[in-house]
Amino acid sequence: MKNKIGILFILIILGVSGFAQTQPAPNKNNYVVLTSKIPQLPPIILTAEALKKEDGNKFGDFQIVLYGSNVEGLTNKEQMESYTKKAEAAGVQIYVCKLSINHLNINPKDLHPHIKVVNHAFTHLLQLQKNKNYYSIEL
Repeated sequence: MKNKIGILFILIILGVSGFAQTQPAPNKNNYVVLTSKIPQLPPIILTAEALKKEDGNKFGDFQIVLYGSNVEGLTNKEQMESYTKKAEAAGVQIYVCKLSINHLNINPKDLHPHIKVVNHAFTHLLQLQKNKNYYSIEL
């Protein structure tokens, strides 16, 4: 009888610890901001810094996606160096819409290396909302 209780106790302990190990990690708070205005980068980055501080360990991914005719300013590498340094320090990724740069005949190689290209800004936003539970805003 004592052996059966001991075995049952061991199975319960192993079951509880195994259950705890298979639980998903706590969700992170992920954010995406869609904008067509480059001058909005500094306040958006400040917002990311504030959310990172507020969220602590729950802070996940923060993306800025630029689109429209103003993305031509992304080729100003001197100005973009200032923005991208602040973005990197805050854990912010900057993306640009491929349709926009193609429409303006901008070569992706002319963009700052920190800036990545997505196929379509709105599709990217909706996919993040749908598949990865991002909080989003369009400015």
